[in-house]
Amino acid sequence: MIDLATGTIGEFFNLDPGYAFQSGDFIDAGIPVIKIKNIKAGYFSDHEFSYVSSRFLSSRANKLAKTGDLLISMSGNRHDGSPETWVGKIALFQPRGDFFINQRVGALRRKAGAKIDVRFASFLLSSMPYQELFISIATSSGGQANLSPQQILSAPLSYPRLETQIAIGELLGSFDDKIELNRRMNETLEAMAQAIFKDWFIDFGPTRAKMEGRAPYLAPEIWKLFPDRLDGEGKPEGWSLGTLGDIAQQAGKTTRPETLSPATPYIGLEHLPRRSIALDAWDGAGKVTSGKLSFKLGDFLFGKLRPYFHKVGIAPVDGICSTDIVVLNAKAPEARAFVICCISQDDFVAFTDRNSEGTKMPRTSWGRMGMYEVMRPKANILSAFESVVGPQLKKIVASIHESRTLAAIRDLLLPKLMSGEIRVKDAAKTAVTAL
Repeated sequence: MIDLATGTIGEFFNLDPGYAFQSGDFIDAGIPVIKIKNIKAGYFSDHEFSYVSSRFLSSRANKLAKTGDLLISMSGNRHDGSPETWVGKIALFQPRGDFFINQRVGALRRKAGAKIDVRFASFLLSSMPYQELFISIATSSGGQANLSPQQILSAPLSYPRLETQIAIGELLGSFDDKIELNRRMNETLEAMAQAIFKDWFIDFGPTRAKMEGRAPYLAPEIWKLFPDRLDGEGKPEGWSLGTLGDIAQQAGKTTRPETLSPATPYIGLEHLPRRSIALDAWDGAGKVTSGKLSFKLGDFLFGKLRPYFHKVGIAPVDGICSTDIVVLNAKAPEARAFVICCISQDDFVAFTDRNSEGTKMPRTSWGRMGMYEVMRPKANILSAFESVVGPQLKKIVASIHESRTLAAIRDLLLPKLMSGEIRVKDAAKTAVTAL
């Protein structure tokens, strides 16, 4: 049994609020601003930043995030099953350059001499008991839950000795390090897939290289498949202009959630990440009440509501999804990689946005999406692209499942380590096996 002391968060941390940047302060590039949407359930997301001018560095330097800050979302929705809507989410800020903190994001900063390990505290405050505590003490205003600095700092905190905290933090951190490595690897794999797609099917790189007499840069069996000249319309010879509807089709059938197991995976728009095909979050269908669409492992999900949000992902499981998501797949197996790379391009997302219906809540549809013009290579080149990119896509999905398993093990270990049911050194052996 581990002896636990009890205090409050405020005994160990100060809370410094972010700055209330105005909408007119934001620009296309500059110093990133951390908003509530960047504080995920247990980690910091470096996607979808807003930016401000570097002039704020002189006037608002005290609003920069610091190494070791525990960033906390002080506003959000109450828990409805999706961690994307929680108030009180915690993320440990690691060194990565200058970042401003926006209003309603607080920075918990360890007091001088406080005997608390920040990494341990990040896991503890991200655990379900503390997440539920923050939700329960938050006050509601206009449908939004809010936490005040006083509510956060007065919240109780149970903790073991500092040496134990450090050991637990290092152990659980090893799981997070692997999860973060998987996330970065998936970003790299997706970027590689998009680069190959652009080279082959937009820039016609292999054909242009042949025309200019440059050395081959693909495997010989693939290089020989590409034409050695462009036709009068600027296309590789033998290729044709078509539409997405020629190679992709709408999938998914309307289904009633009450006919399914409550454990059936459910994906809503809130689960689809922006600008990433690595769809790694879903809930159970138990709380779903209205009709949804079914999808299969490997289908492609495209958020049709406000398509400019750029929400496109590969389904990592069988399940059901919101009707504000279009479910697609390729008509032929050899076109799968081509289709997902096509519909996750900026140009395609911009096309769906231009052709959506509605002003306040614009929506696209498969009918409109299917009209997008694409260059149709011969089937053997589609097959070659699938042979190169397909394994990368499978690795992305496999990494998602590995990371979810690691996160589950990590979350199960924390209460057992805190109670003394499992000793840190015994858990470390489990970690070596799992990692």
